[in-house]
Parts: sequence; C-alpha cells; structure tokens
Amino acid sequence: MDQPADPGQAVAPWSDDQTRQHLQVLVEGVATLAGFEQSAVTLRRNGHFEVVAAAGVADGFVGMLVPAEVIEEDLASAEEWGVWRFIHHDRAREDALGYSHIPDITPLDGDDAWHPLDTLFAPLRDDDGRLLGILGVDSPRNGRLPNPAQLDVLTQYAVVARSLLQLALERERLNEQVRMATEAREIVRKALGEPTLDLVLEACRSTVVSCFDAAGMWVTAFDGEGGTRTAWYAEGAESEPLFSQFDDDVVRLAHRYWADQYVAPFSRASSAQPDLEPEDAERLLQYLDGIGVGSLLFVPLGAGTECLGFLVLTRVSDCRPWTDVERDAALDIGRDLGRAVANARQLERERAVVDRLRKLDGYRVEVLNTLGHELRNPLFSMSANLELLDVDALDDDGRRSVEAAARGADRMRAVIEDMLTMAQMSDPRREFDPVPVDLGRVLAGVSDEFHAQATAAGVACEAEVSAGPVLVPGEPEELFRLLGNLVGNAIKYTDPGGRVTVRVARQGRDVVVTVTDTGIGISEHDQSQLFREFFRSTNPAALVRPGTGLGLAIVSRIVNRHSGRVEIDSERDRGTTVTVVLPALDADDPT
Repeated sequence: MDQPADPGQAVAPWSDDQTRQHLQVLVEGVATLAGFEQSAVTLRRNGHFEVVAAAGVADGFVGMLVPAEVIEEDLASAEEWGVWRFIHHDRAREDALGYSHIPDITPLDGDDAWHPLDTLFAPLRDDDGRLLGILGVDSPRNGRLPNPAQLDVLTQYAVVARSLLQLALERERLNEQVRMATEAREIVRKALGEPTLDLVLEACRSTVVSCFDAAGMWVTAFDGEGGTRTAWYAEGAESEPLFSQFDDDVVRLAHRYWADQYVAPFSRASSAQPDLEPEDAERLLQYLDGIGVGSLLFVPLGAGTECLGFLVLTRVSDCRPWTDVERDAALDIGRDLGRAVANARQLERERAVVDRLRKLDGYRVEVLNTLGHELRNPLFSMSANLELLDVDALDDDGRRSVEAAARGADRMRAVIEDMLTMAQMSDPRREFDPVPVDLGRVLAGVSDEFHAQATAAGVACEAEVSAGPVLVPGEPEELFRLLGNLVGNAIKYTDPGGRVTVRVARQGRDVVVTVTDTGIGISEHDQSQLFREFFRSTNPAALVRPGTGLGLAIVSRIVNRHSGRVEIDSERDRGTTVTVVLPALDADDPT
C-alpha cells in the first residue's frame, strides 16, 4: 500500500535508468546555466510525488516521497511567473517545509534578495493538462530572485523537463505492458496445462497476485452444472473470507461485464459501477472494510460468448488506482483463463463419461459372471439327468427328444462359456501376466481339437508353421482360445468341400497369424460390426448356423490384451482371411 512518506523517507531508485540519467543531466544543467546551486525533478506516483533526480543536495534526497496534497496546496497558493510558480517565504507552510531541502544561507539585503524558505518551481503537465511532475530550483548563486533573462532560461529547461517526463512515463508504461504481458503468458501457460478446474485455479493464484502487485485475489469458475469452484489467496491471511453472501450479485455482474468486455475497478472513490445498485455497493464496501481491503479489480472470465467465472484482485489501499495497463492486462488474462476453464470443464465432462462407462462396463461384467454361474449349475444338473436316462428303453420319439435336449444343453453350455470368457476378457481388474508362448504348439493343439469338427463338416483344415519356436509373450489359455475361435468360425462358415488354412510365421518384430477359408464370406456392412458383442451376421446363410455372437468379440479382447491387432479381409461368397499380428518374443528373452 502506498503511504505518504515521512520527511526524508526514501524508496528504491527509479527503475528506468536511461531516462533517469537524462533527467539528472537536466537538473545539473539547470543548476549550472540558470545560476542556481540546487535543482530537482519530482514525478507523480498515484497518491504522492517521488524525487527522481536532483543536483546540489545531500545524499538521500533522491527517492523521497512527497504527499500529493502538499504539492496541490503549494500550487494553489503560489504566484504565477509564466510557467513557473513562486511562494514567498512569509507564506511558507510548516507541512511543506518538512519535505523540502532548506539551504544553509544568509539572506542578502534588498527586496529582491532570495530567502532560504522561498520556493520556485514549474508544474510539468501533459497535453491534457494533467500534472506529471515538478521541476524545482533553489539557492541562486547571486543570492537574488531570478531576473527576466534567468526566467527565460528556466522556462526553456521547464519545456525540456516536460518532454523528458512524458517520455519517461511512456517508457515506463511500455515496460509495464511488457512485464505484465510476460507474466500473463506464464499465468496462462500454467493454467492451460492443468486438467481440472481445481488445478487451474490453484495454478494461477500466487502468480496473478504477483503480476498485479495485489494484496490478494479470489477466482471463481462456473462448473457448468450450476455450481462454482473458488480459489483464494491473500498474503498472511489465516482464514478464508466468506464470499457466499455475494454470490448472486457477482455472478450476475460477471455475465454482464463479460458481455460488455468490461473490467470494474471498485473502491470508495469508484463505487458507481454498471448494473451495481448503490445499496449493494455500500454493502460490499462495508464487507471489504471488514477484511482490510481498500480497492478491488473485478475481472470477468469467459470464452467466446460464454461467461465462465470471474477474478477479483485486491489492494489494501485505494490510494493507488488500477491503471489502464493493468485493466487491459486483466481483461486479457480473463480471456485466457476463460479458455483454461473451458478446457478443464470439457476434460472433466469427458472423464465423467469415461468413469460412468467404466462403472457400467464393470456392472455388465458382474451381470455376465453372475448370470453364467447361475445358469451353469442347473444346466449341469439337466445334462447329468439326461445322461442317466436309459435311452435304449425309449421309443424313437423319446430318443429324438432326449437327443434334442442334449443338443440344446450343449448349445447353452457353449453360450455360458462364451459369456464367462467375455466377462473375464472385459474385466479391467483381470491381471495380465505374460509368459513365453510358442504359437506353433498352440496351433497344433487347436488343430487336434477341431479335427473332428472339420471332418464332420467335410472341410479340409491345414496348418502351416515356420520352422522352430514362434514365441510371443502372452497367456497360453487365452491364445489357445483366440486361435480356437478363429479356426472354429472358419470351419463353421465354410461349406462342405471347402478349405481352411492356418499360417503362423515370424515377420520382423511381429508374429503374424492368418486364418483363411473358402466359406460364405462377410459383407462390408457386417465387417464394421464383427467385433461387437452378440452381433450376428445379416447374411441368411450365416444365420442358419448356430452361434452366440461372442466369438470374434472375445478374439478382439484377447488381441487387445496382448498388444496386437486384428484385421478382416472378406467378401460375400468369396471367403474370409483373418489376420492377427502380435509382438514377437526372442527365444532368449525370459519375459
């Protein structure tokens, strides 16, 4: 907070060294060429004036702060000498003398003698008449008030000083813009990299406060479901301020100000703001007084036309107003933080959808597991009783009924086994602990198991395996099920007299399995849905052949668990080739 300085109080030197040097040359020139021992330039700084350059005075005078009201009273009581102002020593005020460097001289005789308490200064104003600073001189070398020739020289220096101060303030404004733009980029970089609203708010807290030289801040983001998320920061604060009593008011203002692209500086000196009722403004002022806040900057956050929250920056005192540079930078940050909030909201919505789908998938797995196990027990009992029947004692109709029931039980058993396998393959909690598996040996086992089925169907089934072990990292039982489903499907959908060929070979860093048949083929429309659970082909020739619609879905899950890929190449009435690519394992790799 800016405080009026005590006499002699010093601050850090002005940061613009180049312009400060120019002003120092100026005051030294005034002292030398205009015939004065002392000269100084002060620059207006919000609620005070700062001495930024001086000549012929003691160390420590540069950097002294003079309250603005002292300068204003001097201006009001001074005589006008062209662009210069003169205060006779008999009108000198005690409070002003406390901020002056009084020379140790003895006045000469005569009406034109210079008195140590005399004051001569030139107000330096911009083109709009705003007071920028003061050029002052003291202790003329001849001990006399300046004559017209000296006043002409002093006037020329006042014009130069005015130009230099305007340049200095413009340079300072540009430097401040660069600084704030740099810090704003850092704020945005941190915020945009965060995946949740809470982390976005956390990332920008202290950086925003530092960027605007504020005492504290709070930022509220709308979560898209009617709620809000708030983060706050105040240096030295131990407890969180209660903002809830103003929620309705500030949310309404945030939407209005985002639509208008307006940033509101609010304090007792600037309490009249758009769409803010006087009684609401007074209530807010009383609240801010209670928590030690003198002024705030209210900044809407948004993206596009949507208001997504608001940022509030606070200062302890309202002596230092919020500058145009700060307000413009705050609005830019409001836009960028709005994008960060929008991104975080979208990510949170996507995560929520994923979580719901994951829970739904878990529920589906549990249902399949429960259903499979509940059906398995009565099916076992039914199958056992069918086997105990004395079929020979039955007539032809009875035997046909028993055989039909046995076939139905077998089909149901296949469905239950596929359901349980599908549940296992879909369970995200199922561990995957791969071991070296020789796919050549797996294929040999599959060929033996499906030999009888192929023979009964009148389908020739051949297996081709490259010489030596063909190793992949995986689960042996799952890989057996993978090849078994592919071979079984190929045999099922191939007409008598057809052929099924299975090849396993190492190709570079992969092992490639191809299952080719001369069967009924698959339409392009059906191929896009083949790996969906319970999908049955639209081909009438396929529908008459029994199946659960889970075989290829299980294949897809197993391939994914083994970090592989599966591809289909098929055409109606021209057969099908299924290609599975799995990562290979070297023979000396223990994994």
